[in-house]
Amino acid sequence: QPGDAAVSPELPPRALLTTSLRPRAPLVLLNVSMGDEAVLERRDCGCPLQHHGWRTHAHTIRSFEKLTASGVTFLDTEVARVLEELLPARFGGGPTDYQLVEEEGEGGAPQVRLLVHPRLGPLDPAQVASAFLDAIGQGSGAERVMELMWRQAGVLQVEREAPRASASGKILHVHADRSATVDSSVGH
Repeated sequence: QPGDAAVSPELPPRALLTTSLRPRAPLVLLNVSMGDEAVLERRDCGCPLQHHGWRTHAHTIRSFEKLTASGVTFLDTEVARVLEELLPARFGGGPTDYQLVEEEGEGGAPQVRLLVHPRLGPLDPAQVASAFLDAIGQGSGAERVMELMWRQAGVLQVEREAPRASASGKILHVHADRSATVDSSVGH
């Protein structure tokens, strides 16, 4: 993990970095980020792996490069294209006027809020949501199915709020509310 944001401002402090040095590995990887992060801690659990020296546990595992809700995942690059190009071209503003916030709603249901800066003036939230979903649903059949699932589940809510800046002052395409979102994936 990179640790302090000052050391590696482009990666979250809890990003998971992978190194592969096996002679038979098809690629040699040195501190490669796969877009995931987790909390790592050393503790004893009494399992068979502990007896072989494996005492590092990972929890609160999540992606910081992909947007996942209702079992559907969109790559950040496609979301970025829609937020930076399509929505500003159709509704005005610029790339930093739109942001997705990933949260956990009531009862653990996934929720994605599309923040639209209030300075853009009056907009119909339903039209903005529909334009976003239509755009990410273009492409192969898989994207269309994903878009329909989000639309039917009502995962996306449009809200008039200034996008949130990261600790380094950047406005990222996807902001995960870390205090509200916890992934129950736990593993060694």
